[in-house]
Amino acid sequence: MSPNGRRGRTALAQRLIVLVTGANRGIGKATAALLGEHGYTVFGTARDPAGADTDGYELVQLDVTSAESVNSCVSAVMERAGQIDVLVNNAAASVIGAAEETDINAARVLFDTNLFGTARMVNAVLPAMRQRQSGLIINFGSLGATLPIPFHGYLSASKAAVTTYSDALRLELKPLGVNVSVIEPGMTATHPGERFAQIRVARSIDDYTEREQRATAVMQKGQSSGADPRAVAQTVLRIIRSSTPAPYYPVGREKWLLRLTRILPPSAVESVISRRFAPSK
Repeated sequence: MSPNGRRGRTALAQRLIVLVTGANRGIGKATAALLGEHGYTVFGTARDPAGADTDGYELVQLDVTSAESVNSCVSAVMERAGQIDVLVNNAAASVIGAAEETDINAARVLFDTNLFGTARMVNAVLPAMRQRQSGLIINFGSLGATLPIPFHGYLSASKAAVTTYSDALRLELKPLGVNVSVIEPGMTATHPGERFAQIRVARSIDDYTEREQRATAVMQKGQSSGADPRAVAQTVLRIIRSSTPAPYYPVGREKWLLRLTRILPPSAVESVISRRFAPSK
């Protein structure tokens, strides 16, 4: 997807239209801004774009849990830009709490955003991509999809579903000229200076409380002082510039944990994860 030479890359960037979901803050905002800096025509999305601070890209209203909103968003971008060359599915939600504490309806809402929201966006852009026999879809998984995080079980499960969905999608679309890649971020400072922005379960079980608090503190620290979101944004840029995008792109300081899965038995990996996210006092 990228010709040789700086002039060729700049010309290509000016032609490519990129749609980034969840672009009003965090990773999505960093990604949309960086792509805009490099000459791409970028449209970002937000549930409420009014008053959002953007630089180099335009925000469009979008709720990925609504098929009507998804179709309206994609239609608006197509009307203004003529096509969508790259879809970056960044919008996501999470729930903090033990699996037993989590209401199934809350888990359904989570999957409706993370998995089915991703699928709605893909389905909306694919007809035009298939017609052109060209396109790139970048879905956001998580390192937690491979190494599930305690007290974030449904987040990990939803991201694992996104990864598996993307694998099947890649096999279906590659013969049609459309590439699919998955970014797997570790803990990233998506909301610097803010409290860890996730929904907590309504029901609390005392047996989990102490370990849940310790695990949540680790995640809060990662959200406030983790890796720079621009590292993830740079990875998105690298994927777009690649002529042969890879299936997976792990990003962040926790990448070393993935290497453990290749050299240690599952029980040892599980022990490391347990100590990492729910350390003893």
